[in-house]
Amino acid sequence: MRKQKLAALLLLITTVLVSCKELEVKNLPYSIGGVDELVVVLNSVDSTDDLFNAIDSYLGATYSNTPQPEFRFGVTYVDVATYESTFSKHRNLVFIGDLEGSTNFTKFVRELIGEETYGKIRASKTSFYLPLNDIWARPQYAETIVANDRDLLLADIDNIMTGLVDRISKRELAKIRNNQFIPGHNVQVEQMLEKEHKIAMDIPKDFTLLDTEGENFLFLRKSTIDLTASIMIYYEPYVDSMQLNPVYLLHLRDSLGAEYESSRVQGSFAQTEYRVPRSHDTITVNDMYCLESRGLWRLVNDFMGGPFINYWIYDEANKRMMYIDAYVYAPDMRKRPQVRQLEAVISTFGKRSLGD
Repeated sequence: MRKQKLAALLLLITTVLVSCKELEVKNLPYSIGGVDELVVVLNSVDSTDDLFNAIDSYLGATYSNTPQPEFRFGVTYVDVATYESTFSKHRNLVFIGDLEGSTNFTKFVRELIGEETYGKIRASKTSFYLPLNDIWARPQYAETIVANDRDLLLADIDNIMTGLVDRISKRELAKIRNNQFIPGHNVQVEQMLEKEHKIAMDIPKDFTLLDTEGENFLFLRKSTIDLTASIMIYYEPYVDSMQLNPVYLLHLRDSLGAEYESSRVQGSFAQTEYRVPRSHDTITVNDMYCLESRGLWRLVNDFMGGPFINYWIYDEANKRMMYIDAYVYAPDMRKRPQVRQLEAVISTFGKRSLGD
């Protein structure tokens, strides 16, 4: 399972955190760059290079479970000279390379980290991960990942990139979540969820509660001229571990979709799209066991559909299983940003902030 594999991989990384030399920074300009965008600085940008291809296989990968392929990140690869002249104010920076030879990359990193740290890296046989914040702009996150020589870096590259992708994804999800709540919270719905259903969850102001029947079912929706985003919430008593499997989860998803989701076309109802692969991972949501599923949905007897993400959470405190399904219909928009926004909302389950 993805998160478990990630934890195991991170344990294998020999990563050393070192302190960089003091840089005087005053009156920093605001950083630039959108959500899930990053600039990767290399010694040289060469599509035939083994190191470049290893990095790009992770950062340039496609995002899972969208109708058309979309990239996971918006990545710009540059060399040191291009970076210094154009990209130093970017919000997300990643410097990756070895320190062999007197290259522009080596000179830049040596100046950045100072002679003492540079000497430690040159004398070591491990990869070094150096996190830096607010160096040339603010807010800014710069990750420097280096090794004494190229072979050491390539030997560790899978572990390095797995950790890097996880850190960036979590950090950007927090940024998306903050953006979601700039207009405010739907405090009335949040308070009702907590008081009547013991559900602690942040709800953006532009989501409204639909009028549906069911003591243990709630339906939230945001509608604009461009998209419809929906969140279904359902819960049932925890009985046994047979509930904790993808087959049960998708059966539940289809049952709720058939009952509560349709269009103006008579006889239409929502169903999981089984003609394309789905993904299932075991994760934790605010320290609770969760089965996460991603895939596509469609309306039977109509021509609507899109991506979904759902959580099947073991709420041990209330001895129940929580089902939170988020999906979007946005025919003329990229789907990855919309799914990421929904993920940012549903991942607040169990740890609600104070709505304003």
